[in-house]
Amino acid sequence: MKSRSEQEQLEEEIKDVRDQNSKLQIQVNKSSVEAVDEAQKKQKEAKKKARTIEYQFNKAQEEVKTVKKKTDCEIKKLKNEAKEKETFWMRAYIILVLLTVIKNTVFQKDLFACITVPLRFWYRYIEWLIHPSELNILGEREYFSAGWSWFLRIMAILIFLGLGISSEIFVLRKIEQYRKAWDKYSIWILLISVSSIAVIGDVVRKYFPINLILLLGLINIAAMEIKIYCHNKRELY
Repeated sequence: MKSRSEQEQLEEEIKDVRDQNSKLQIQVNKSSVEAVDEAQKKQKEAKKKARTIEYQFNKAQEEVKTVKKKTDCEIKKLKNEAKEKETFWMRAYIILVLLTVIKNTVFQKDLFACITVPLRFWYRYIEWLIHPSELNILGEREYFSAGWSWFLRIMAILIFLGLGISSEIFVLRKIEQYRKAWDKYSIWILLISVSSIAVIGDVVRKYFPINLILLLGLINIAAMEIKIYCHNKRELY
């Protein structure tokens, strides 16, 4: 009888243990569900915050783009206004320089000389090719023999072609260099040098018998060479 009661007691204890295990399992399952729900809730909140942050970021980017666009438009407008003013004053200055040049007779004579002197040299060269000759001691012109004349003609043509081709290559290279270095400052240097020579050209010719057009070209060539030299030196260092 005693052993039966012990057996029943054991069965009750086993039943209690099973009930406790069932309760624990239920609690675990409930905790898992709550944890999953909590995790899903937190995930939804995180997604919501991410969407909010993304929306704010996109809005901030749009505002930055709008401000940048307005700033660029204002800068472009200011640049155009400054360019228009600079163009206006440059045109006015060019007109003033042209009026000064037209008024200066010495400048006009030197400009005419720059056209007539090369033409005169070309005319004498052609005349000499047709009838090769030289001046003797008495200042009389003596013509060469036919064979010697043809030899001199051929040599003169070859020398002229060689000098012409080499000069053309040199000039084209310089023009390409000057074209790359040419800017608004070069234009102002040209205008200032023209106006200065046109105004003080008479005084310059009294002390220096030099063609004013040639002097103008030398000044601008020197300015461009100095600019190219400084540019190359900056690139080197």
